[in-house]
Amino acid sequence: MNWLDSHLHFWDPQRLDYPWLSELPALNIPQLPSHLSDEVEGISGAIVVQADCQPAQGIDEVHWINQLASTATFPIVGIVAWAALEQGSDVIPYLKQLKQLKRVVGVRRSLQNEPESLFHDSNYKEGLLTAVKYGFTLDMCVRANQLPALNSLLDWLFKQMPEARVVLDHLGKPDIANKEFIVWQKNISELAKYPNLWCKISGLPTEANWENWNINDLKPYVLHALNAFGTQRCLFGGDWPVVNLAGGYTQWKRCIEHILASFSFLEQQAVWYGNAHRVYLIP
Repeated sequence: MNWLDSHLHFWDPQRLDYPWLSELPALNIPQLPSHLSDEVEGISGAIVVQADCQPAQGIDEVHWINQLASTATFPIVGIVAWAALEQGSDVIPYLKQLKQLKRVVGVRRSLQNEPESLFHDSNYKEGLLTAVKYGFTLDMCVRANQLPALNSLLDWLFKQMPEARVVLDHLGKPDIANKEFIVWQKNISELAKYPNLWCKISGLPTEANWENWNINDLKPYVLHALNAFGTQRCLFGGDWPVVNLAGGYTQWKRCIEHILASFSFLEQQAVWYGNAHRVYLIP
């Protein structure tokens, strides 16, 4: 079966600045394709997502990832780049630069550490519309308690531009460690009503107990996402190297393989491969 990882990160703190890594020394080292290759043997492709380097280095990050793609045997087929969407229409020159660069299929301005006011900010909304007009898929990284604000934002966005393609990263980051399920479940069901919103099955181990999570901890969340969005709007993401904080890539991938085993071949192929191609417009 073909498989494409829709959510990987690569970074080198010796080349670019990642302020948040100072709090995670285990990750604050070069994280390169060669370090992952043994765990993804046979992979058909990967999408590399921006890793919150200094905003001024966003274009440099894309150039560096493209350099990795051209020199490594690792099949990088897409890049989700940083974009300061809160700049509104002032982000246009930056988006024009991104359009000229290879492999850029989407943009992300992470909201997980931002106040709710940003979801309602008129400049940020204008930036979203502008990114859609330039053909980019939008990745949304939010925490579970921000899902109602995201719902309100997407209701507005899809009324303005029904053709927008939006991806919810990490199932909206449910608090699995504290078994917070019911409210998250309701919010996900409400979000799934938007036909052009996709959901990444990614990032769950680091929302659980890092030291001793097991498949039974994650399975209810994965199954609800699959039920709410359907297998045609869910896609697998490894979230490497962050996943190394909580068991590692292989353990996470095997967990999802086990959960998907009861689904048909075509349904599994959609989650592992086809949906990422569709939402990011990858040939």
